Amino acid sequence: MNHLSVLLKKEWLEASRSYKLLWFPVVFMFLGIIQPLSSYYLPQILELAGGLPEGVNIALPQITAEDVLASTVTNQFDQLGLLVIVIGMMSIVVSDKDNGMLTFILTRNASLGEYLLGKWIGQAAIVAGAVATGMLIAGLYTSYLYSFVPLSRIVAGLGVYYTWCLFMVTLTLLMGSLLSRSSGVAVVSLFVLIFLKVATALGSGFQIMNPAHLTNHAVHIMISGSALPHFMTTAAVTLLLIVVFLILSHFYLSRKELPAS
Repeated sequence: MNHLSVLLKKEWLEASRSYKLLWFPVVFMFLGIIQPLSSYYLPQILELAGGLPEGVNIALPQITAEDVLASTVTNQFDQLGLLVIVIGMMSIVVSDKDNGMLTFILTRNASLGEYLLGKWIGQAAIVAGAVATGMLIAGLYTSYLYSFVPLSRIVAGLGVYYTWCLFMVTLTLLMGSLLSRSSGVAVVSLFVLIFLKVATALGSGFQIMNPAHLTNHAVHIMISGSALPHFMTTAAVTLLLIVVFLILSHFYLSRKELPAS
């Protein structure tokens, strides 16, 4: 555990030096602000843009506070936010392999499991702080512009969505263990995550086993206060895949990166 605490301090130091502790929350704060403002001022934006073409009359739907928060998750966090998470995490293992830091750590009596766990906990904490900050800002703006959404719904929905974020982090960590280039890590991770997101539109029984479906559960909780059917199955599958990805990362790196005894 002493090695793990040292590795966590290393993650914190690297995140500070790379300003990840600053720009990650700032990006998600920006994403959290966009949706409430754009939804509330959409009529004025259309008017400033010249309005609709003559003869075209579109009645804008009535938007509720719950709809705004749900759109923040689906339209902002789960699109641009997904991209930010992958880009921010794509080099966390590759850079250590390239500069010899991983070999150095493993020759200092730290185990590979401690190394991976330190990476995972450190990056998961950064993402948790960023997503929570962004949702806090979104909740404040939504409450001011629309109405108050029960805090219990926001926290519960955010917790479910964060499980999907943990899946993103773990998948990117696995790709960093398997691949040797950061660009490859980003491309493959984004391909898998986007494929899972697109698959949520199919509406088949496959969604029960799809980690990306957790976003729909989170949105439903924020809107109605309850999750969709089979939530526990989807959550269990996601958590199982997270564990499997960590095991696969350990297995591959143990064959490729452990110094010979």
